[in-house]
Amino acid sequence: MPPTPSSPTAARRLLEEAARMGVDCLFTNLGSDHPAFIEAFAALDAEGAAMPRVIVCPHEMTALSAAHGHAMRSGRAQMVLVHVDVGTQNLGSSIHNAARGRVPAIVVAGLSPVTVGGGRAGARTEFIHYTQDTPRQHEIVGPYVKWSYELRAGEMVDQVLLRGMQLACTEPAGPVYLTGAREVWEEPAAAPAQALPDWAPARGAGLPQEAARDLAQALWGARRPLVITSYLGRQPEAAALLAELSSRMGLAVSEVNPQYVNCPGDHPNHVGYRRNALLDEADLVLMLDVDVPWIPGQAAPRPDARLFHIDCDPLKPGLGFWHFPAERRWQADSLAVLRQLLDLPVLTGGVGRAQREAWIADARGRLALPDLPAAPDGGINLQQLSEAVARLVGERTVVLFESPTATERVLHTLRMARPGSYYANGGSGLGWGINAAIGVKLADPQAEVITLVGDGSYVFGVPSSTYWVGETYGAPQLTVVFNNGGWNAPKASTLLVHPQGTARQRDRYWTTTTARARLADIAAAAGGAAAFRVSRASELDATLRQALETVRGGRSAVVDVVLPPISGQVLGPP
Repeated sequence: MPPTPSSPTAARRLLEEAARMGVDCLFTNLGSDHPAFIEAFAALDAEGAAMPRVIVCPHEMTALSAAHGHAMRSGRAQMVLVHVDVGTQNLGSSIHNAARGRVPAIVVAGLSPVTVGGGRAGARTEFIHYTQDTPRQHEIVGPYVKWSYELRAGEMVDQVLLRGMQLACTEPAGPVYLTGAREVWEEPAAAPAQALPDWAPARGAGLPQEAARDLAQALWGARRPLVITSYLGRQPEAAALLAELSSRMGLAVSEVNPQYVNCPGDHPNHVGYRRNALLDEADLVLMLDVDVPWIPGQAAPRPDARLFHIDCDPLKPGLGFWHFPAERRWQADSLAVLRQLLDLPVLTGGVGRAQREAWIADARGRLALPDLPAAPDGGINLQQLSEAVARLVGERTVVLFESPTATERVLHTLRMARPGSYYANGGSGLGWGINAAIGVKLADPQAEVITLVGDGSYVFGVPSSTYWVGETYGAPQLTVVFNNGGWNAPKASTLLVHPQGTARQRDRYWTTTTARARLADIAAAAGGAAAFRVSRASELDATLRQALETVRGGRSAVVDVVLPPISGQVLGPP
């Protein structure tokens, strides 16, 4: 029998507990395994009771990517509710991205009902309850979650959720996956409320004091010290402290595939975003919250260089083979370590800071990107587009970036300086950007969100879902599509392996998949976004300004910017 009003269901308890824990949004695509949740939504809404804001997403790529973006901006894990095995599979690369980006999220999936006799609320009522009864559903996401668990008794829902949140938010953070059959979500779940402080995430720490002193001494004694980082800035204060430490000691700072602003891009000691740069010159390399500091087949540190690694995740057990040498490696909270180093006294002797900064200034000049050649017939090249976007950036701007082969040029041009003003995907599952922008906007309604995506990233993001959600829930964004007529990354990869091969000689890469596509029109049809297309440099600034004014008025805008095509190959029949 259904529970009485005095005995809330497990589904309702989950929602109430999530709200008490500070979860702002529940992103969902509801299915036939969710009657208990739909009923709980309706009841809580009717009562005006606290629950996370329900954001219905036509596709699960939108749901988890939006939760990902929200967590990056707010620092709080969000919840995603998906439909049995098929909804879990639709999470696709978004679960990879959350794992690789070390972003906390609570993914809750239903399971097909177990009972068939009809005597319990939630028993099987439809044929799909047989076809969707997958024996090992949790294995779909097994490699990408910190913890997976099946709720087996409604009375345990509070404690299972709290343990999931505790694990998700303990560094290195990441997603967890909770499941429960339809009958369990319908069960009465009257249980005493848990004390939230008892379930706090485990906290990171700094270095042992002796280790901090040794590291400081090594940094002060180096002639050419180099810091390499990617995700230090997930704690915005750490980015400011790294800048302060760099100024005090004269440390060069390189950001490789940054997911955040890790050091202000306009800092005089910031040497750019080029992977492998200065490795053959630095006599000390400090790896600080980074996955791939260089590519071993392309570059290597000097044989006499001292190598140190500090990371919330220094051994990367979630990856397969991984190794970068370091004489000392610590699992530590980089923010705490930076505070320790700044609290230590300034050391004298060795090479002076002025000499280190002279090396940095010279390196910055050598690493500056040359201008790109003009595009033919008054067209737009990547440099012009990057510079035009830079002219849009203001105090409230938050940039989300997902155009892999344009990374160095765009970052070199934008040089985002304010911690919290830039986010990128920590994984390789494209389609993240336009959806993460929804979460960023929901977490910070005052932010002016500009999403920069390649044409592939835009298509993989399921824009027919994205812009409907943005319009429905008041999360407008300016999307700028870097449209070079196809997927440039496979071409670039082919040329790295076969630089003079037949593919190059014949211009045959089989990647011109967006040639002739009107990409912005998808957003217009799905969510009423303003659609723009621009192919001439003389019209670029005016088009982007008009689109941004549209977003400021509360409506998303997509600007399809036509860049020189990556290939002249025409796909399809001759």
